[in-house]
Amino acid sequence: MSFQRKFLSLPDSELIIAGTGLANFINGWFAYLSDLACIGDIDDLNAIAPGVLKASADAAGGLGDITTTLYHFGYSRKDARYVGYAYRSINGFCSEKLQNALGLRPVVPVAPTDNIQFPDFLIDIVIAQQRADRSLPIQQQLGIGGEIEFAVLSHRTTRIETVHRFISFERERQHIDSRGEA
Repeated sequence: MSFQRKFLSLPDSELIIAGTGLANFINGWFAYLSDLACIGDIDDLNAIAPGVLKASADAAGGLGDITTTLYHFGYSRKDARYVGYAYRSINGFCSEKLQNALGLRPVVPVAPTDNIQFPDFLIDIVIAQQRADRSLPIQQQLGIGGEIEFAVLSHRTTRIETVHRFISFERERQHIDSRGEA
């Protein structure tokens, strides 16, 4: 058990990178991007991401049975707006431009509403995801918990805030800390 941030913010490049799947692969991508001297904008990163991700997976001998997807969200100077891309291991990490929409993983039912209020809407979704996750056999659980961080890319700035802490946070943190002392 450990807490792990599922995204990386690169404010100088106006990017948020998120991932699902194999944690070591995702963290490797985060480290690679953090070490780059100049990334450019999301379009520049999109030009190199598929090749680097595929080469990294190949060099590791593949990713096994765990599917992994990386998501890039950021400002496109070319399109003069925010855009998103997905890079899925099941598609060889080819670039897939995302449509403007709400995407959830793991998928849970979301009641339609004409009055979405963020971040409350996000909190409700993640709590439903945690509830669904905890109903699975332990071997299949993702381990949703810790804190919910809300990232907003708007008006060429990035804002991130912690908007929710799960009830189990302190107990889980104490368990994690006690393992480090042993």
